[in-house]
Amino acid sequence: ASLSALAVFIAKFKGASYCVVALSWALRGMTIGAVSGGLATQRVAHATVPSEIGPVLLEGWVQRALPAQRGVRLRLKVHAIDGLDESLTPPIVRVTHILSLETEPGRFVRCWVVLRPPPSPVIQGDYAFDRQAWYSGLGAVGYVQGRCRGGSIGGPNSTLEAATLEVSKARRQLAQHVVDATGAKSGGFAAALTSGDRSFMSEADQEALRGAGLAHLLAISGLHMGIVGGLVFLLVWRGLAFIEPVALRVPVKKLGAFAALLACAVYLILSGASISTQRAFVMAAILFGAVLIDRTALSLRSLAIAMMIILALAPWSVLTPGFQMSFAATGALVATYERWNRRRRHARDASSHKAMFWLKSLIVTSTVSSLATMPFALFHFERAAPLGLIANLLAMPIISLVTAPAAAAALILALFGVDELALRMFGATLGLILDIA
Repeated sequence: ASLSALAVFIAKFKGASYCVVALSWALRGMTIGAVSGGLATQRVAHATVPSEIGPVLLEGWVQRALPAQRGVRLRLKVHAIDGLDESLTPPIVRVTHILSLETEPGRFVRCWVVLRPPPSPVIQGDYAFDRQAWYSGLGAVGYVQGRCRGGSIGGPNSTLEAATLEVSKARRQLAQHVVDATGAKSGGFAAALTSGDRSFMSEADQEALRGAGLAHLLAISGLHMGIVGGLVFLLVWRGLAFIEPVALRVPVKKLGAFAALLACAVYLILSGASISTQRAFVMAAILFGAVLIDRTALSLRSLAIAMMIILALAPWSVLTPGFQMSFAATGALVATYERWNRRRRHARDASSHKAMFWLKSLIVTSTVSSLATMPFALFHFERAAPLGLIANLLAMPIISLVTAPAAAAALILALFGVDELALRMFGATLGLILDIA
């Protein structure tokens, strides 16, 4: 890394040719990437069970409940595993729980489990689950014999781990509240959109959304972050503008941007902070941060900054479908709309035919995002959605014109405890999306 930095310095200040400068920068980027990856690998180092063990008693805290073909998958923060030395105990395990679940995230449980190391690829080039498990701290997978039972021990000693469990508990409570309010048909879908918890959603509904090319609605990303941040920004900005003494003395637009930034941060935490959500949050933070410092946020630049930040924190994420599809779709859309806006500014009728422009935008968005993500869907999942364009053309007007306002109304009314009617409308529109899928 030091030698590559020296090479860049020499090439830049000694008048080297453009090709030499570009080559030195490429070498610099590769060495920084290698160092970053090596440091990240050491940072997340943890114990992994060497071979299959069990049935054995495991004690730990439920971090998350994930959907499975049968039952649910519990992600457990391990406290102790009977007969296993502390130095050999993995920090996190994932076990399949088939019987009815009588616990929830944030609770301490005792389970009889059979554990094995995370499986490696069966054939060369297949999905490397063991690699992804290593970087997520997962040291074993397996299944529960019987049912996990609650325990009486308190929370973890670490403040960060205790806070993580509290967030998991809040996410589960939010998901349960949304499911109860929206009904059985679309409750799982609504919970997935609001909290990122898909355990209430049936496998048939998820498969229908994937087959129809609407699975992007499940990944909390720019659409959802835009609704939350944009709503808070607009309400605070315009609301304070009505208060004359405040509007004349305080930059209310900046207060709105600051409130929106806080709302996006809270939503990032509550939704589980997936790669697509992190990307959307960084781009939203750049946008609202630009408002705070009176600058213009450049879309492609904000996308590049988001990519650099995520790769610096989690360089292994570049190999995941979520990273690749999220950045591919966003980059293609940003580039398309920037060029389109330049052409519209030069056109004489740029301000007319707004209804036609909205329809064109819908078609362009669906087409560009589908084409941008299709290669990655084919590579990772060996599937395509041939009717995805039609499904998006039918679904996105409902999402934009009805679902998003209903979600916004529920968010506002939740402050006063009267969000049930808005949530029912929210669930009814998502039921239409499932019918389309």
